[in-house]
Amino acid sequence: MKKFLALLAVLLVSVQAQAATVNVDLSGSTTGTLVSAAGASFAQTFTGQTVSGIDIVGTPTGSLSLTASGSLTVASFSPSCTGCNSGNSILPQPGNTAPLAVLLDSDADSFSWIMGSASAPSSVTIDLFARNGSLVTSFVQSLISGYNKYSFSGLGTFAGLTFRNNNDSAGLRFMDFSYTSAPSAVPVPAAFFLFGPALLGFLGLRRKNRA
Repeated sequence: MKKFLALLAVLLVSVQAQAATVNVDLSGSTTGTLVSAAGASFAQTFTGQTVSGIDIVGTPTGSLSLTASGSLTVASFSPSCTGCNSGNSILPQPGNTAPLAVLLDSDADSFSWIMGSASAPSSVTIDLFARNGSLVTSFVQSLISGYNKYSFSGLGTFAGLTFRNNNDSAGLRFMDFSYTSAPSAVPVPAAFFLFGPALLGFLGLRRKNRA
């Protein structure tokens, strides 16, 4: 009985899959309307949205997916900031001020990236979307002058995000994206739910008969 209960506890604990950090690899990415990378893909909008200057009009429709529109320049860059890595970066065109949409390979509950160069005071609006296209939350990120590492967490589980309303006069460059994949439920075999209670009852009956 004790062994069975111990096994049951292990099964219940393992229902949640472990979170993992995903570093988006832009090393093989090239300029285009859609930019693919290991860990995430990029465009200017999600399906159901359109670009209006530096802003986005509309909301995602259906399951979250990217729409090819505008252009994203991919260029190598070495940002001058502490803890910032060099590599390929993304600049939304025209003028590095257009919106940027990011579709993640897996659901996440945190996100970090390098962004700049910004002339304070300025800001960019960030929208988080669930896999079904619904809005999780929206907030305004204040920008610090130069290149800096930004991050957020604790805002819910999301599958994609957009950067819009970038009011920095010089525009923004984005790079070094990473996120923490949200723990997901691992299906427990149906047989466990069918026979688990019966087995518990059987073990209880055996103990009663032995008494």
